[in-house]
Formats: sequence, C-alpha cells, structure tokens
Amino acid sequence: MAGGMDLGTKGGKRSLDTAINLVPFIDLLSAIISFLIMTAVWNQIDRLTVTQSGAPSSSDSPPEESKTLPLNLQITEKGFFVTTGEVSYDIEKSDGKYVYCLRSPAKDVIADPAKCDENSLVGVLRKIKADASDQRNITVQCKNEVPYRELVRVVDTCNYKDSSGKTLFFPDVAISALDPN
Repeated sequence: MAGGMDLGTKGGKRSLDTAINLVPFIDLLSAIISFLIMTAVWNQIDRLTVTQSGAPSSSDSPPEESKTLPLNLQITEKGFFVTTGEVSYDIEKSDGKYVYCLRSPAKDVIADPAKCDENSLVGVLRKIKADASDQRNITVQCKNEVPYRELVRVVDTCNYKDSSGKTLFFPDVAISALDPN
C-alpha cells in the first residue's frame, strides 16, 4: 500500500490509505529520458565537414585523380596562418582586425578578389588556387577565443563565388578545433 498508514475511520471521515497509480509517471519519465537521449549534444564530434552543393555530378564518369595538397587555415587571436605542404603564410591582424582583403579601409569588404592585397586572406587563397587549380578542400582550424562571426566569415571567404556563381577558391571546407597548446 502506497501512501500512508491505515488509521481507520473516525466519525465519518475517509481512510487515509490511498493507492497511487505510478504507471503514468513511469511512462512520462521514460518519454522524457528518450527525448533527452535523442537531443543530447555528444562530445564525440571532432570535425565538421561543410560543403556547398554545386552542379549535379554525372554518375557515368568516375572521378579523376587529382593532385591535392594538405591545406590548413588556422584562425588565432593574432591573425591567420595558412599552410600548404611545405609553404606557409602568416597574415597578422591590422589595427586589431582580421585582414580579409585590404589592410587600410575600416570596412574590409571583398568586392573584387583581384584587387585584394597580396598579404591578405583572399590574396593568399588566390595565390594557392593559382598554384594548385585542382584543389577543392581546405581545413579551417579555429581557437576557442576567436569570435564565431570570424569563423563564419572565413568559411564564406573560402566559398566566395564570382558573378556567374562559380566558387573561386575552395568549395569543400572542413572545420575542426585548434589544439589549445
């Protein structure tokens, strides 16, 4: 008997012993646990691959083997650090801001990638793409201290499209955390 002790009846009062039906509570608890498990954020995610869908690929022809470089772009508090195999580029901040295209103007908007400074992110990506035109993928590594908007802007810069809608740099962007050490 769940509830209390049977004291009997006194002067027309009801008994204090009641039966509580626990089945609805158990059903509710199992539903809540199942939703918790389905919506939990798992810490096993180490790398997130971000790709943009382009033109449909033909399934008739097998993909050709192309020469690709291990291309990494690190975003730190000091600026960008780009490595491609044996070559590395260090793009430091200018006036406390990341340099995407130009060093001088307050608004660093990419209007024409050909007019960007050579020592900017767009200039370095353009130089790497000219050397390895078949390269499609890049890994962006970001420190925790870097604002999220900067990570989004870097991914957008890597996926920059020209007026015809063709991606100029690297359409396949993989994002991973940068080791804090």
